[in-house]
Amino acid sequence: MPIDFLNTPCTKANGNCKIVGVTCKSSTTNTTFGLCDKTPPPSLPAYIDTANTADWIAEVKNVNSKTIFFKAIDACVDIFRPSGEMESRCDGVLIDGNILTFVELKDRASGGWVSKGRKQLTITINNFIANDPNSANFNMVEAYVCNKQRPLAVTSINTESQQFKNETGLTLKVNRTINI
Repeated sequence: MPIDFLNTPCTKANGNCKIVGVTCKSSTTNTTFGLCDKTPPPSLPAYIDTANTADWIAEVKNVNSKTIFFKAIDACVDIFRPSGEMESRCDGVLIDGNILTFVELKDRASGGWVSKGRKQLTITINNFIANDPNSANFNMVEAYVCNKQRPLAVTSINTESQQFKNETGLTLKVNRTINI
């Protein structure tokens, strides 16, 4: 079944895009900006922030001041398991022309966050490739798991990165800073 991951506003009858003040897709030309995700409840989409650095889970460096879009996926795009249950998804995707960078945002000190983030990214990317009618128009090279409390890569990253490469063909980066 086709799923338009990048459509805005979303086509969900009660989608977050329809709540006043909630945006599922936004853009910026700032040379540095953050990606934020509020802790549920309520389950709101991740978003770009240009002012409140304390809220940033990921920091994006846009040295050429290009127009960069961020489209929220979690809380905006429904992906279902064959059983009908909602699938776990990544938080969103950065769009730089025809280049997509999928992002999972974490704000936790406990273990297991790299593996969980990798799984969320894998599910989202594989569903994007299989179900979005426009997926062939984009290049995907890498994806990021960003953790505010653990900004640099951890020891288990080599195993997780290799598994991600095997499952998606893409490079997994575990870093709080994303360079565009």
